[in-house]
Amino acid sequence: MRINRRKFLSLTSVGLASTMLSSAVWSKNTAALLAPLSSAKAIVDSKESFAKAIKKAKAGDTLVITNGRYHNWSAIIDCQGSAKHGVTIRPQSVGGVVFSGVNQFTISGRYVTLDGFHFEQCVFEQNLLDFNRSEHCRIQNCVFKDSSNKGSKKSAISISPGAQYNHITDCRFTNIAARCVNLMMSKAMIKYGVPIGNVIAKNHFQDLPSFSGDNGFEAVKIGTNQPKYGHIDVATIVEENLFLRCNGEREIISNKCGGNTYRNNVFQQCDGELVMRGGTNCLVEGNRFIEGAGGIRISGAGHVIKDNVIINSKGTGIRLFYGMSLVQGLHYQAPTKCLITNNTIINAKRAGIHIGDERLNEHGENGIQTVAPENNSIINNIITGTSGDLCMVDRAPNNLIAGNLYFAQGDAIVSFPGEDPMFADPLFRDASKGDYRLSTASPALQSNPTKGASNAQ
Repeated sequence: MRINRRKFLSLTSVGLASTMLSSAVWSKNTAALLAPLSSAKAIVDSKESFAKAIKKAKAGDTLVITNGRYHNWSAIIDCQGSAKHGVTIRPQSVGGVVFSGVNQFTISGRYVTLDGFHFEQCVFEQNLLDFNRSEHCRIQNCVFKDSSNKGSKKSAISISPGAQYNHITDCRFTNIAARCVNLMMSKAMIKYGVPIGNVIAKNHFQDLPSFSGDNGFEAVKIGTNQPKYGHIDVATIVEENLFLRCNGEREIISNKCGGNTYRNNVFQQCDGELVMRGGTNCLVEGNRFIEGAGGIRISGAGHVIKDNVIINSKGTGIRLFYGMSLVQGLHYQAPTKCLITNNTIINAKRAGIHIGDERLNEHGENGIQTVAPENNSIINNIITGTSGDLCMVDRAPNNLIAGNLYFAQGDAIVSFPGEDPMFADPLFRDASKGDYRLSTASPALQSNPTKGASNAQ
């Protein structure tokens, strides 16, 4: 069962580079993507003229809003474009249109693109931009800054039931005291359908303020009410985003449903984690976590956690939670049938990997976490550190822990190495420069896990 780690580590480096590149050239891309002003079908300068232009818009049209600062707009954008001829709504020039105050734009059309707007000092009494039964629409090159929901629990961008194959790309979210992106699930899916196939890519989330442990301030939340909807696949892709100092709450990203992909994102100096709050069969792949409060937290079933790099975590690199049950339906579902493989964890202060965290934690009427993670495979990971426990297990006996490489230095220990461990320097190419690819002489290339469960107590 030998697993080649070369491909994984080279891809991780590429993922980091591409994310940083997308942020660095963001403003250049904005200018390039805006359609020429000469192509405008309508030029508007008020919410009344905007509403009229929307009603008249046809496939292939471009609507231009004249440069200026606008307050308290609301509109239903139900234009019907096509795959070859979309409808584009854009400012007169890059950054030239700024919305503030209480605004609400409901996007319910097809093949509509909002491109290059700024939203500053907004109050989210309703979701600011809402994909509502829209299909193949885009929000791109927009800036969201210095805004709040004032306790309303609303978001900068929401994805509602029935919204399918929409994209949020190349946007910036800075100092947002609310959820930035929220995919919602409810009984409305019976009528309008599952919000499936949406993409959140190449965005920059930065300096999201702390709210002292309050819920409802994730940068990205995918799903609602995992005890009820966790088994439903929505196939959201969250990739190549940069999360910098995102401190809104402990869950930077919160996953509460199934079939989603979280790939090649970078988390730097964030007081939170990428959290599988529940759900099923998600892929967490090729992400990099640098100097944050943690890394990845796992609940739910069938997730694959692979090829991630976690560097200098102040807490634990990867945590498998206790739950109230091994099946969906209660507050926390203990992880089961998950694969954690080919991850590299470097200098996590508390623990590299913790199988069975939060045992006996109480949640009031929601119950107590008494059910251990079970039937998970933790294989072929590299865990190094100078403090803490590189692999710890708290009364979670029925998991496969095998073929992992440990390099404990200083005060670090390995309380449960599992089957066929390797204790050696992994011989990274140049760790001092953040290059954690393996040299050709690395002993990690020889990792060969064996089958059979480790009897961890």
